Amino acid sequence: MKTIIILAHPNIAQSYVNKSWIEALKKTNPEIEVHDLYKKYPNWQIDVPAEQALLIEYDRIIFQYPFQWYNMPPLLKKWIDDVFLQGWAYGQGGENLIGKEIGVIISTAGISDVYAESGFGTTEQLLKPMASTAKFVGAKYIGHHAFLGAYTPDAGERLTKDAETYTDFVTK
Repeated sequence: MKTIIILAHPNIAQSYVNKSWIEALKKTNPEIEVHDLYKKYPNWQIDVPAEQALLIEYDRIIFQYPFQWYNMPPLLKKWIDDVFLQGWAYGQGGENLIGKEIGVIISTAGISDVYAESGFGTTEQLLKPMASTAKFVGAKYIGHHAFLGAYTPDAGERLTKDAETYTDFVTK
């Protein structure tokens, strides 16, 4: 299955988790495209026809980003608003994403207690808008992968163990 990661990290060079994931993926699966939105569009002027043409080439689209304030980074929100247009992604003639797989990979600073029923909601609950977006455009939502507590003392050890789980999610 041809896969693309839509990477939306405002500062990937400073991201221990996301940068490590991408490096691990490139070592094991160099054929997977990593499309870095903040690198591609530093001025936020999105080339919509080019992005739509890019997505048509792939069977699986994975959105990867830091989960900030219980949401996606602003450039990714703009990208989805600009690219997933009526007549292209949904509505009459909007059949370009039907049958594709869409998944989400997030990293958080918040620890697991925050992402629980007793906290602010589970990651599944908080990512419901992405699942709904996938359904709305006729894609199959394949779920998410999350790394919680990126700044905890054991994050490095956990991340080493998590790299394989991350890669498996991307390539399954």
